[in-house]
Amino acid sequence: MPWHPAISKLREDIDELSSAIDAQTAILQDLMTMRIDARKRLNFLLDPMARLPLEIQSHIFLEACVDQPDNAPKSPPILFLSVCGLWRDIALSTPKLWAKIQIDSTPRRSNYLELCKLWLERARSLPLTLTLHGSLRLEESLRELLAVYSPRLEGLTLCASFKDFEEPPYMIWRREEGSLSSLKRLSIVPTHTDPYYGNMHEWLDLFRDAPVLSHCTMTNIFMDHDSEELDRYPLTLAFLESLQLGEPHTADTTDLARVSQKRSSVMILQHLTLPALKVLTLSEFDISDDEFLAFLSRSSPPLESFEMTLPHLDQWLHPVISRCFRLIATLSTLDLFVLPGYAGEIELFLPFVEVLSSPEVLPNLRRVTFHTACPVTIDYDTLSTMLSRRFRSGATPLEHFELRFAEQQGRDHAEDLPGEEARAAMRGLVREGLRIYIGHRCNVQPGVGASRSEQRRKVVLGFKDRPYTSRAICASDVV
Repeated sequence: MPWHPAISKLREDIDELSSAIDAQTAILQDLMTMRIDARKRLNFLLDPMARLPLEIQSHIFLEACVDQPDNAPKSPPILFLSVCGLWRDIALSTPKLWAKIQIDSTPRRSNYLELCKLWLERARSLPLTLTLHGSLRLEESLRELLAVYSPRLEGLTLCASFKDFEEPPYMIWRREEGSLSSLKRLSIVPTHTDPYYGNMHEWLDLFRDAPVLSHCTMTNIFMDHDSEELDRYPLTLAFLESLQLGEPHTADTTDLARVSQKRSSVMILQHLTLPALKVLTLSEFDISDDEFLAFLSRSSPPLESFEMTLPHLDQWLHPVISRCFRLIATLSTLDLFVLPGYAGEIELFLPFVEVLSSPEVLPNLRRVTFHTACPVTIDYDTLSTMLSRRFRSGATPLEHFELRFAEQQGRDHAEDLPGEEARAAMRGLVREGLRIYIGHRCNVQPGVGASRSEQRRKVVLGFKDRPYTSRAICASDVV
């Protein structure tokens, strides 16, 4: 077939058109990019979140992670990484977001170790807070990872569980003195109802590994005690300011029966010296009075707040109470709890009231609260005398007194309240500024419908079957 002369010309035209199309396509792509950029700038101007400084956006992210963060994809801070590029940049440039981590002792997925390692790396050089869940029998890979970062741990929570094992697990991944050299906050909270068992030596070694520990909570713990292994103690924790042994009580005294079933292992105090202790909570007093007095004597703590379940009163006579209180002269807040099972027909608090009648005992005391879950018989004349002396004598007058008792079904609580003579004495103290509350919590809401200044001037009494309105609180039920 003869070559047509127009073929070459058509091919040249096609090439020119293709070049023009390519040029126009490039121009169109540039225009589309410019439109996207313009929309981003418009969104930035219209979106108040986008106009916030990066520091404020970073702080908002931190507020969204106030709870212990989980490494699940749909939980913050990992969630922030998938929202948009700006949020991802903010999240990755905020090391504090990654300074808290929650780890399961049994990994849930194959890449769990890599995720934990990446998380910890994003925290850079910040102090770390770790919550460890499960049996605490860590796999070797996790033990090695935590051993690297343990000197940077500032907070550690052990949510221990060993119910699937015949023997208690080894509690921590490392046993070198000072391996937790930065640890300040330690919390041991079993995840099941049964107490967590461990050897006393093990728990004391954990304290030994954390020389700068300042706050410690141990709930529902049972300690096996072998005195032969503990000859080198007591152990001194020079910076421990707050110690809670056992589950904390609530102001609702009806809950005391449940709390009384928990174990607190106060016995550990006989092996500790705590010269900086300011706050002490003991939910079950399973230590002798001599051992407790010895602890206070060698520690000489600047104790400010003391919450304790009362031991059997026949064990704590006046001299013991007086000696105990004289060893903690700095105390300003005292909370005493009585669990079910104590004899309710005796004047339960009389030994404590008589000791407190002297302003020389606990001269800095400002707040006193008694809680009981059983019916009580109170000598209110002696009580009002004690309140008067504490309020009108001494350099530091008493500011607040409460006597809370649980509501007992079928019991007329009117007989638990002060008589007219005692009320008159208390009324005078209230007018002078002492805050007093006597009653149970179930029906009473002190101060409802009253101003703050009026609440400070009232003695509120609780009765069993009377409906409580703001009028009743402010009128007929006020001493």
